[in-house]
Amino acid sequence: MKIRAVLTSYSIYFIMIQYFFRSRMSLFTGLMVVVLSLSFSSSVQADVKVIEPPSPSVEVKVGTYLIDLLKIDDVEQLFNADVVVRIEWEDKRLVNGSDTARTISLDEVWNPRMIIANLRNVKTHLPNVVEVSPEGVVTYRQRIIGDFTARLDLREFPKDQQRLGVQVIAQGYTPEEIHFVHDENFTGRSEKLTISDWAIGDVVVLRDDYEIPRIGKLAGVNMEFDAKRYVNYYFATIFASAVIIGCMAWMVFWMPLEAINPRVSISVTSMLTLIAYRFVAGSKLPKLSYLTNMDYFLLSCTIMILLGLMGVVTVFRVSSKGRPELGIRLNRIFRWVYPAIFVGIIIVLT
Repeated sequence: MKIRAVLTSYSIYFIMIQYFFRSRMSLFTGLMVVVLSLSFSSSVQADVKVIEPPSPSVEVKVGTYLIDLLKIDDVEQLFNADVVVRIEWEDKRLVNGSDTARTISLDEVWNPRMIIANLRNVKTHLPNVVEVSPEGVVTYRQRIIGDFTARLDLREFPKDQQRLGVQVIAQGYTPEEIHFVHDENFTGRSEKLTISDWAIGDVVVLRDDYEIPRIGKLAGVNMEFDAKRYVNYYFATIFASAVIIGCMAWMVFWMPLEAINPRVSISVTSMLTLIAYRFVAGSKLPKLSYLTNMDYFLLSCTIMILLGLMGVVTVFRVSSKGRPELGIRLNRIFRWVYPAIFVGIIIVLT
């Protein structure tokens, strides 16, 4: 039991440290949280009685139901959900001769002591009680509403598909001591969800043990679902606007060669407008160490407009050097090469 207590304490501290970094607390606040958790953990270990598990290896059924999904925040790397979790296990020590189920406080019976690993700001809305059947089957239900962290892979943004989940860990118990089983009868989601810019798939429950460096693995389970982003908004705004700006920059090759001032002005204005759109698109995403699909598209459009501006300057310089025929030929080449490359970019990156 001492080993389990130490393992439990280390798991609590490790998870709280992860929460400290993910929630971006100040250093002082983070240190205060750790200090308070140490003192709280010590007092709890001193006051709470230890209840042995019903067997060396306990089978725990886990089912989750996604009531609602309110948002997926790309910048903060989190999602807001309303989830009901149902946990069931068997404890023969609680068998009694009555015909009805009993309601007992969660602290009065053995339980897996489950916590959420990727919580950000959540609240529970059901009392911490269990229902014990006459046969000794223990059922615990809890409704959890709040923010959960998620590691989003945004390389394909905005045509990305994410796998989100709520990871639950059994404090102080190894995978050999607790065997999680998917309860298919209580797993699913509501047909209608609040979120409108993502397509949400089916909910599944998978065993996902949680490894703590130099400590070992804790038994864990993950409620997961796929989320696919709707791209219509981004195509109708950012992508369509970038294409229009690129076509506007192409129009300069249809203007008279001697109109150098308006030709340069249109090219420069197009470039500045597209750069502004890149900032708008960047505000919808966190600061990433890689470029997204949208970044590549807008960067390619910017380079195309720059090449168009260089073409305008080249045509004017050749024509002003007494070679107007060559300038006309170059202008015709740019007139058709520019849209060909631009269409290729659109096909490849959209």
